[in-house]
Amino acid sequence: MDKALKICLKGVTGTLLNQVSENWLKRIPAADPAILGMFRDRDLAPYRDLLPWSGEFAGKHLTGAYFVWRLTGDTELYVQVLSLIDALLSLQDTDGYLGCYSKDCHLTGAFSQEPEKSGMTWDAWNHYHVMYGLLLWYHAAGNAAYLAGIEKAAALFIRKFYGENPPLSSIGNCEMNLAVLHIFVLLYEETGKTEYLHFAREIERDLSSEEAGGYIENALEGRDFYECRKPRWESLHVILGILELYPATGEEKYLKIVRQIADSILKTDVHNSGAFSTDEQAIGHPYKNGNIETCCAVAFDALLTRLYQLTGDAGYIDSLERAHYNAMLGAWHPSGRWSTYNTPMDGFRRANFDDIQFQCRPGSPELNCCSVNAPRGIAELSSWAVCMREDTLVVNTYEAMNVEGPGFEMEIDGAYPFPGKTGIVIRNTEPLKFQLRVPGWSRHFEIFAEESFLQDGAYRKAVLAPGTHRFTLQPDYSVHTEEGALDYQGFVSVFSGPLLYGADAGRNPGVCMETAPVISLSALQGSTPEDGKDGLFRIHAGGLVLTPFYRLGEDGAFYRSWLRIAP
Repeated sequence: MDKALKICLKGVTGTLLNQVSENWLKRIPAADPAILGMFRDRDLAPYRDLLPWSGEFAGKHLTGAYFVWRLTGDTELYVQVLSLIDALLSLQDTDGYLGCYSKDCHLTGAFSQEPEKSGMTWDAWNHYHVMYGLLLWYHAAGNAAYLAGIEKAAALFIRKFYGENPPLSSIGNCEMNLAVLHIFVLLYEETGKTEYLHFAREIERDLSSEEAGGYIENALEGRDFYECRKPRWESLHVILGILELYPATGEEKYLKIVRQIADSILKTDVHNSGAFSTDEQAIGHPYKNGNIETCCAVAFDALLTRLYQLTGDAGYIDSLERAHYNAMLGAWHPSGRWSTYNTPMDGFRRANFDDIQFQCRPGSPELNCCSVNAPRGIAELSSWAVCMREDTLVVNTYEAMNVEGPGFEMEIDGAYPFPGKTGIVIRNTEPLKFQLRVPGWSRHFEIFAEESFLQDGAYRKAVLAPGTHRFTLQPDYSVHTEEGALDYQGFVSVFSGPLLYGADAGRNPGVCMETAPVISLSALQGSTPEDGKDGLFRIHAGGLVLTPFYRLGEDGAFYRSWLRIAP
C-alpha cells in the first residue's frame, strides 16, 4: 500500500475485512496458542508433532494482519499484533534462529525427532514468512527491534550457507526453501548492506542446480512456467525474489524474465474465477476442476501486484480485479469466521480446517497454510486499488471508499462491482494529476465531468486545478460469457463487470445440480444483473437464478460456475 494514502473501504470488501479482523484475526492468539507455543517448546522433549511448514503460520498471520490493518485501521488488531511480535522475538534463539525445530535441526531440513534426516522440513521457507511479516510491521510501527530480529536471522543464514559451506539447496524442498531470496533482496534495499545482495546472488546461482526450479533458464528459453522443473505455487515466492532484483540492481533482465513467467501463467493456468493453479501447481490449462488452493491464488496475486507497481501495466490490474472479486472474496465465508483451502469452479465450499484437517495439531486446531494466508488475499487490494505513481493519483478500482492523501481527499460512492453509476468527489488544495482506469471488461466507459479527460491506453487522464471536483462514471455491466475447453468444452462462464456468476442449489430449489444446468445465450444478451434488495444482485436466465461466485454455496449447497449451452 502507498504509505502516502489512507484508504477506508465501504463496499463489499470493506464489510468482509471488518468481519475477518473481528472474527478471525483477533481470535487466533487465544484460540490457537500453538502459533507461538511451537517456538517456545522447540527444545523440549517429547517434541511436538509438527508439519514441514508449521513455522510459517506466525509469519503468514503477521502479513495478513498487516494488510487488513492498513485497510481497516483496527487499533485493537494493531495492539494485539505488536504484542504477538514482542512474544515471538523473545523466543528467537541466541544464534538468530526463528524456527520451531530443536537446536540440532536449525536450518538443516530435519525434524527434531530425526535430526540426522535432512530434506524433510521447509525451515528456510518458514523463516522467510516470519521475516517478511516482521519487515512489514517494522514499516508500520517503526520499532528497530523488529529489523534487528530479521537481521539476526539473516546472519544465521549467511553463516550456514555458501562459501565453504553447503548451498541452501542442500536442505531440500527448493521451491520452498529458496524463497528467502526475496527477503534478502528486500533487506538489501532496506539497509543498503551488500552482504544481503551477495547472499541473494548466491541463491540466484543455486536456482540453476538440478534440485531447484531453473526458472530463469526456462523463461529465457521462452517456455511456459508449467514446463519448468518446479511448477508448484510456492515457486512464485522465489520468483518474487527474482523480480525484486530488478529494482535492487537496475538490471532489466530480471523484469523481462518475470514478466515472461507471469504472462505465461495468465495464458495457461488461470481459472474463470481469476485464481491460479490446479492441484497446487501449473498444469498448462485451467479447464480441470482440481483443487484451487487459496495459497496459490494469494502468491500469484502478490506477484502480479509487484509487477504492476514496477510497470504500471493495467493489464495486471484486470487480472488482479477478477481474482479479488471472485477467487479471493470467494475464499471467505461472509461471516469472516472461516476461509477455504479449495474454492473450486464447481463443487462445495468447505472450511480449510475441515478440508485439510490433517494440518490440525494440539493447540492450533484452526491453523493451516491457507487459514493464515487468506486474509492477505483480500486485503492486498490496498496495494493496487488506489495509488500514487510518482506525482499522479491513479484509481484502479471503484469500490466505495474514502481516500486521504497529500493535499487531497477523495470519496467514491456506488454499488461497484455491481451495476450502477459510480460517483467520485475530489477536494484538492494543489494541482493534482489524476488517472481513472477503464476496466478491460467494460466495452463502453463514460465519464460525466466538467473537466476534459484524455485517453491514454487503459487510463483516462486529467489535471485537476485546486478545488472540488465531481465525476460520475458509467461502466458497461452488460452480461458477457467466456467459453470453456477440454473438460469444459460446450460450457460457458457468465460475467457482469468483474464478477463471475453461477448457480447453486440453495438459490435454485428444484433444479438438479448433478449435471450442469443449461442456459440459453440468447436469453442473456443485453441483460444486466438485477438488485435483489438484499445486497446481492442476480441474473435471471430462464428458470435459473445466477448469483455472484463469491457467494455461491455459502450455506453448504452445491454450486456450478460452468454452465452448459442450450443446443
